[in-house]
Amino acid sequence: MIYRLLGVVIALLVLGLGTPDSAFAEIDSHDRELLVRVRQACLWEGPAGRQAEQRASGRRVREVGRKLADDHDRLDAQVRELASKVRVELPGEPTEEQRSWAEEFTGAVSADFDRLYVNRSRAAHGSVFGLASQVRAATRDDAMRSFAQTAVDTVMRHMTLLESTGIAETTSLMVVSGGGNELGGGDIVFGVLLVAVAGGATFGLVRVLGAPGRRA
Repeated sequence: MIYRLLGVVIALLVLGLGTPDSAFAEIDSHDRELLVRVRQACLWEGPAGRQAEQRASGRRVREVGRKLADDHDRLDAQVRELASKVRVELPGEPTEEQRSWAEEFTGAVSADFDRLYVNRSRAAHGSVFGLASQVRAATRDDAMRSFAQTAVDTVMRHMTLLESTGIAETTSLMVVSGGGNELGGGDIVFGVLLVAVAGGATFGLVRVLGAPGRRA
């Protein structure tokens, strides 16, 4: 009798403690890196979008800033929820480079602010795209794959919106984000694909929206 009771206790412990780990047993270093980098992106791109909504001189830039900020609020909630489940510790503040970008925004006004916001944001989104695409293709966890797909879709939508302002510079995608991550061959390929796809998407969006000043 006592052995059966002991067996029941052990089984309950396994079910209660072992399930969270086993449910996400396939999380790897790239999956974790994506969660961290998306969180860092949200920490500075959300507030930057709110600044653009309030301070940009161009109407279209203000609209884009609002849309991006709203998206990052939702994405931040998703990344924090998933990270909690897979037991990945997320940062509480942006990287040093991202903070320097935010300081640039603070000192810029009028058209200079618009240009800085659009091109810094475009570069930041491009730097995440390669990693999100890699995780989407290679992860062995379904929840992580779904999140990576959300990240890819969000980046593409934001790139298209930023380019719809008409002030995105082609060289802005060449800015590499800090944090000790350099672009490898796979990231470069993804970056080239991103430019091609985003260009086509921008053309389609501009046809739908009309001139940059027209409200979406």
